[in-house]
Amino acid sequence: MKFLGSLFAFVLSTCTVFVASRPDINQTDGVFNYWIDTDSRTATVMGVRDKYANYVTLNPTLTVEGKKYYVNQIGAGAFSSKNLQGVTVNSNIKSLNISPNAFNGASNIRSIELNTETVTADLGAFDGIGTLVGFQGVGTPSLANSLAQQLLLSWNLPVYKDYTKVSDEEFKKALYSLAYKVKKNFTINDKIAYSSNVASVLALKSGSYNGIARAYRILAKNMGFQYHDVHVGGDGGRYSWNYVYIVKDDIHKRWFNVDIFHYSFRSSKYDANLFRTKDQQKAAIKSTVDPSNWIIYLNEYNYPNEYILVNGEKWYYNPSTQDFYGWCVVNRSGAQA
Repeated sequence: MKFLGSLFAFVLSTCTVFVASRPDINQTDGVFNYWIDTDSRTATVMGVRDKYANYVTLNPTLTVEGKKYYVNQIGAGAFSSKNLQGVTVNSNIKSLNISPNAFNGASNIRSIELNTETVTADLGAFDGIGTLVGFQGVGTPSLANSLAQQLLLSWNLPVYKDYTKVSDEEFKKALYSLAYKVKKNFTINDKIAYSSNVASVLALKSGSYNGIARAYRILAKNMGFQYHDVHVGGDGGRYSWNYVYIVKDDIHKRWFNVDIFHYSFRSSKYDANLFRTKDQQKAAIKSTVDPSNWIIYLNEYNYPNEYILVNGEKWYYNPSTQDFYGWCVVNRSGAQA
């Protein structure tokens, strides 16, 4: 018995030394709580210590016992406070993933500023977030594309399929299937704060006609359609829809109109009537604007200070629209059907 007692004491002391030799998984830097992974040297933000905080900025690293852990994840429920109004992601964070329900309950959040270029999100990352939220910063396109891909996979639609070599019929059927899913899962709501910001629309599954047409385009691009296959247009008023570039009679390229929320889907089965001529579209929305005066939206994600790089220089979209007829002429991009 004395021997067993000595052995137990030895094992207990050994285990105690082992546990103390590695950092506690639950850590804090005084602002955030974290889980850390001692193998990958990464840190997941699990919450804000001050439940009354309004604005917070994510730090790129956490130091524990002299070792740096790199922040790369926002955990479930991390930013669920109704007091939170803004989150800024530091530009020194290399990449960031957002877990499901990370912002569930953040009903008053207004700004999520993503200053790192690589931001991804799991399905349901923004479930339960308030309708005031707007996304900005260089990581906004990355986030929007990640949200689009998650939605496509959840709808059993392809991601990055090659549509350059399919028949016109398959081309149109794929776009019809996507339109059907968008109509079924998204709602028109002009009253959300950033109703035409693509990341906001994809996160909330709600937006204006313009916002949902923009979301449809980004979803199509992530399915595998090319830049000039789908664009966003409108009559310059309340209504927006998509221009879709399709071969007609195996000779001429024509822009047809796909207006998801002014079309009655009877079923998921393909119906060519989704693809309208300009006259059919004008009649459908009862527009008083002549089709020759319709516009095309040039920017894609519609977040503040959106730009593209041209020969290493930032080109901003100013103005962000152009008359569609003139755009077709300048770009030699066919004509309205």
